[in-house]
Amino acid sequence: MTEKRYLPDGTPLPELLAPAGSAESLVAAIEAGADAVYLGFTSFSNRMRAKNFGEEELSEAVSLCAVYGVKCYVTVNTRVRDREWGELDRLCRMDGVNRADGLIVADAGVASLLRERVPHVPLHASTQITGITARDAKMLKKLGFSRMICPRELTGDEIARLVRESDIDIEMFVHGAHCVSVSGQCLMSYAMGGRSPNRGECAQPCRLGYTVEDALGERVPTGDKTGYPLSLKDMCLARRVPELIRTGVAALKIEGRLKTAEYVRGVTSVYRHLLDENRGADDGEMEYLTSLFSRSGFTDGYFTGDHRKMTGIRGDSEKNPVPRREKAGEYPEKKIPLTVRCTVKRGAPAAITLSDGRRTVTAEGDLPDEARSAPLDAATVTECVTKFGNTPYSADPADVSVDLDDGLWLVRSRLNDLRRRATDALMDSYKILPPGRETPPWTEETAEDRHTAGFDKKRIGQFRRREQATPAAAGYFDLIVLPESELFGKDGVPDMDADKLGILFPPVSRDDRKAEMTARRAAKSGVKYAVVNTFSQLDASLDAGLVPVASPRFNASCSRAVSRLKKLGAAAVTASVELSAGTLAHMTVPKGAVVYGRFPLMLTERCPMTDGCGRCSSGGCRLVPDDALFLRDRKGVRFPMLRAGDGECLIVNANPVFMADRRDDLVRAGLSHEVYLFTVEDAGEVDRVIEAYKNGYPPDGASGIRRL
Repeated sequence: MTEKRYLPDGTPLPELLAPAGSAESLVAAIEAGADAVYLGFTSFSNRMRAKNFGEEELSEAVSLCAVYGVKCYVTVNTRVRDREWGELDRLCRMDGVNRADGLIVADAGVASLLRERVPHVPLHASTQITGITARDAKMLKKLGFSRMICPRELTGDEIARLVRESDIDIEMFVHGAHCVSVSGQCLMSYAMGGRSPNRGECAQPCRLGYTVEDALGERVPTGDKTGYPLSLKDMCLARRVPELIRTGVAALKIEGRLKTAEYVRGVTSVYRHLLDENRGADDGEMEYLTSLFSRSGFTDGYFTGDHRKMTGIRGDSEKNPVPRREKAGEYPEKKIPLTVRCTVKRGAPAAITLSDGRRTVTAEGDLPDEARSAPLDAATVTECVTKFGNTPYSADPADVSVDLDDGLWLVRSRLNDLRRRATDALMDSYKILPPGRETPPWTEETAEDRHTAGFDKKRIGQFRRREQATPAAAGYFDLIVLPESELFGKDGVPDMDADKLGILFPPVSRDDRKAEMTARRAAKSGVKYAVVNTFSQLDASLDAGLVPVASPRFNASCSRAVSRLKKLGAAAVTASVELSAGTLAHMTVPKGAVVYGRFPLMLTERCPMTDGCGRCSSGGCRLVPDDALFLRDRKGVRFPMLRAGDGECLIVNANPVFMADRRDDLVRAGLSHEVYLFTVEDAGEVDRVIEAYKNGYPPDGASGIRRL
């Protein structure tokens, strides 16, 4: 593998990780100086529109990387359904997977299977798993991960703190497209067209045009002037490379498995030079990066914490294709230098020994003959053994040593064949799992003993505001869940029966200390339950003595994922909202589901209302419950926009899940509990929903609802 790189002062350089969505891009990344590449199989890859690699192609790709000393990480980063476990088990037996340098995974259930089947291959937690804090990293380590890919939304200071406080490697994105939603928390493509971002099928609806309207349908002006308030410019941190090095991250990742080989070659080469020279990009390099691909330029807004002017679209002037190479070779143009030793001795087979500095192989050929006329000379031998042609290798004559007895003869064709067999042997040596690669048996760490209380709450009502929790709701639901700001009265204690209350954690936690304080405050006040959305919140709740319920934000899509969350301490798990009633029925473990409500589509760190409007900082943010705003798409569908924090925006689905008249479907789904999400409903609407579910009433209009 590539040796660790250091600056002259001894500072370690992060690994430069490049995308390889195709064989051409793989060659380009290696040529440009990537330390590692990441690529996907034709299944279970979160970029299903990339060319990706079949089984044989994957094996060859891993081998090529090994020959060049480049690490190869294989993505297995989609959410998996129970019916797909047979195919996933077959993937675990593939040569390319077993010889990979790491597997990028987003599903806790998949991680547990991979630890069993391929324990010698390290696991990297995909950014889709929403690992943000050091406590997230701690929990992911319990699942067997050795690296966590942090989300793009973190600032440089937050990343540096995450690295300091985590005991697994941290990887960050450095260049490429942004997801406007917090990583792993987007269901917009699924809701609008049935194409799941968690299954590698994202249709990128964030790149479409939207307007913002108030409750009356009047257009509301925003800071964004493009008409595309969800479309962000591409990230580019090329000017900040010295700062990136100082964070101590293990790897810098370039996004772009859907991009061309020319893009991969160009972007990777720029960052290679910047890292090696410990400097930021100059104007010429920025112009070159822009020519490769940009959307109204670039942004470093998340890294700096300045979220102004981050929106951008692909303009006509930016669509000039980068010229392709006339011919792309099977191997990178840069060659691996070899040292060669050839021996042609009387009474012994001719032999060639090749060494690339990491591996050494020897091939033997025929016995030489006695020369009848002109004997073999060293120059002829050297000429034959340096013709490496269409291979990854080259040899300078100065690096060739020939041990040749006088008066011998060997035809050139046999010397050439000997060289070819030695070359094949050297390449084949990288196809064998090296000794010592197998890790000791992995001891699974769980939190099963941390939570032993049973969970008998069959109906859970989750509310955004206290006034939604009506007397009818208090009678109907076994558990009423409210956010911290709505849970406590003026005296700091709940103003409802604490035995029936749960605290709703924020969609994500960027600060472990705040999550710990929230959990402790709830427990101290007598609250017993917590609905948690991230691994760190789960851990903090357990430490505080709360009974945690894992929300749909964990995207648990298979029985094994549910089981893993329970082993980590969750008392109950609500499955992904992407699962149908039929899919839920096939799951073999107790699980809950959202049976009513507008489920979250996006959590945006950067509010769509702001592109420098300043409303948040001035206290004039309009994303408040009493002044609802809506995101209107080109078909006229309106998605409620809700305030989720300081500058954060929660976009929920336009149409609620409604199953009041489908009780038989819910029974067949075998749910351990039902979750009702109330977001924009007023108290009267809450009561009408409860009445409908009590009596099995059909919806007022089927066109405005979703079914499981």
